[in-house]
Amino acid sequence: MDMDAGGKNFSFGRYLKAIRLEKGITLKEVSRETRIGIYTLLLLEREDHANLPPEVFVKGFIRAYAKTIDADVDIAVRRYLASLDLFKKNARIEADLIKSNIKFWPRLLLVLGLLSCIIIVSIFTISIFRQPPETDSSLNPQVVGADAEVIEPKAFQKSDFSEERSEKTIEKLLLKIITLQKTKIKIIIDDQSPKEYSLNPGDHLELEARSSFNLLIGNAGGVKLFLNEKILEVPGRSGQVVNIKIP
Repeated sequence: MDMDAGGKNFSFGRYLKAIRLEKGITLKEVSRETRIGIYTLLLLEREDHANLPPEVFVKGFIRAYAKTIDADVDIAVRRYLASLDLFKKNARIEADLIKSNIKFWPRLLLVLGLLSCIIIVSIFTISIFRQPPETDSSLNPQVVGADAEVIEPKAFQKSDFSEERSEKTIEKLLLKIITLQKTKIKIIIDDQSPKEYSLNPGDHLELEARSSFNLLIGNAGGVKLFLNEKILEVPGRSGQVVNIKIP
C-alpha cells in the first residue's frame, strides 16, 4: 500500500530505516550488499540533502537500498523526489532573504553615517554659538571646560571588542575559519569587493580587517569561527545558509 498518497509524506530516509530495523538488517549488511558506504547510507536515512551527492546518484542508491531490504522502490524514490523539491524551494527562499539582507545593510550603514555627520556638525555649531566673545578680561576656565566636554565625540572611542581604543592605535580584527564539513563561503572585508572560497574539511582560513566582516556561509554547521582568538557562535544547523555580520 502506498503510504504517501497525495504526496504529503516526504520522508524517504525514515521509511527505509523503519523497514530495515523491522527486519533486523544492519547498515553494515546493507553496505556490503549494495557496495554503498555506511556514511552515505546514514546521509540517506537522515535525509541530509545538503551533503548527499547529485540526484542521479542518490536515486540509484535508494533503489539499491530498497531492493536489499525488500522495500517498495517506487515509493522510496517518489518520496525522495518530493523531499528534494521541498528542500530546493526552501533553499531558494533562504537565498532570496539573504540577498535582500545583503542589499539592506549597506543602505543602513550609509544612513547611519549621514546621521552621525549631521549630529557632530550640529554639536560643533551649537558649541561655537554658546561660547562667549573674548574681552580684555580672562576667559572663565569652567565655561571652556564645559564646552570642551560637550563636543568631544566619546561615543566613537568605544568598541565591541576593546573597551578603550585610541584614535591612533585601532585594534585589527583577526578572523580564523576552521572547516569541519565541505562548504562555500562568501566574505566581504571592510565593505570591499566580496571573495568566494570553497572549503573542504580540515581547511584553515585566516583573514584580517580594520572594521568589519560580512560572511555568507553555505553550511552553518560546517565551520568554526574565532575572532581575535575568541570563539564565535555560528547560528543555524548543518546544511543551512546563514549570513553573519562582524562585529
